[in-house]
Amino acid sequence: MSVSSMLRALLAALLLGCIVMPAGASASPRHDRTEASIIHAINNARAANGLPRLRTNRGLARAADVHSASMARSNRVGHGAYGERVRRYVRSKRVGENLAWMTRCKADAIVQMWLNSASHRHVILSSTFRRIGVAKRSSSRMCFVTADFASKR
Repeated sequence: MSVSSMLRALLAALLLGCIVMPAGASASPRHDRTEASIIHAINNARAANGLPRLRTNRGLARAADVHSASMARSNRVGHGAYGERVRRYVRSKRVGENLAWMTRCKADAIVQMWLNSASHRHVILSSTFRRIGVAKRSSSRMCFVTADFASKR
């Protein structure tokens, strides 16, 4: 077999691999177990209120991760200019953000805390939001969580 025939065969195999690979494999962001549990609990609260579930978004997850890491480094919690920050990662007309800090990263406790707060509950139950990204970071004593929300576009 000539070198050019081998290269063509290799190229064909690579192309076939790209076509056969499921599209979802690279489309959804990776969340750890706690982050996924937070999203699940938020979607349960939305379903209980007749709202559609939020879809995870890679850009929102990155925005949340950057902010959670920053809060953990500085050991301070704050939104800052979250609209500008989130829009560096996604294009969206409307964005929202919920933050939490606790001594332990417990998904149910975090979401329940948000649901017990009128302003945080409003963000979770907003019919405008369709996408979400969640990230947690832990320092030696605290767990910092950011949940970023965005409208469809």
